[in-house]
Amino acid sequence: MAKTPEDLAGIYRALKTLLMEYETPRPGLVLQGRSASDQDYDLWSVRDLVIDGRSRKEIFFAGLRRQKAFIGFYFLPVHTEPGIGPSLAPALFKLLKGKSCFHLKTLDGGLLDQIRDALNRGLDGYQKRGWV
Repeated sequence: MAKTPEDLAGIYRALKTLLMEYETPRPGLVLQGRSASDQDYDLWSVRDLVIDGRSRKEIFFAGLRRQKAFIGFYFLPVHTEPGIGPSLAPALFKLLKGKSCFHLKTLDGGLLDQIRDALNRGLDGYQKRGWV
């Protein structure tokens, strides 16, 4: 059964509310890049970094994209932090498409808790690397 735009809007709002908990001043992630619209939402660490010997001014952390049939939850730590991907709960891991994008068509409290856990572990990894 196809999700209605209202269903996807509810999923988007719930995930955006969760991601907003990770904005500045603690833990040091900022809204950047795309706007905080009802379609896109991105959190970045903005600071002088050296990653793999290359200077950078920012690194992506997590974001949302509202698509026609799903909400894309982009989460870079699943790619950059060894151990996060394999340790994801099976319900969340099966939604992973590619290296760091999850396609969400439904969202219940259990899945939201799994996403929160992944965000916390990803943030911990970024902090240990000095990226946040």
